[in-house]
Amino acid sequence: MKSAQCRVSSCSRCRFYAPEGRRGGQCSQLGVPVESRWAPCSLAVPVFTPALVAMQPLDFLPQPLELNFSEMLREAVLLEAALEAPSVPRQHEEDSQVASARRR
Repeated sequence: MKSAQCRVSSCSRCRFYAPEGRRGGQCSQLGVPVESRWAPCSLAVPVFTPALVAMQPLDFLPQPLELNFSEMLREAVLLEAALEAPSVPRQHEEDSQVASARRR
């Protein structure tokens, strides 16, 4: 595949160059200050290139997509609560075993 050749010789010959001061300017494409004599970047476009054609937005879905996460959210909350709850019954059994062992 052939790459498009840039026909812009310097930043000052680019469509996106806006002069400011004597030698410098602003690149509206990159939003940075540039000098007019600098070599152009890969985004450079000649000044008199025809404007790009405006495209209409594409409608990918015939109807709105509804996402229902209520069931998954409920399961996640229950799982989180189960993981955070201390395992109380086992701990009481171990404590009672240790207490009975000390009494003997």
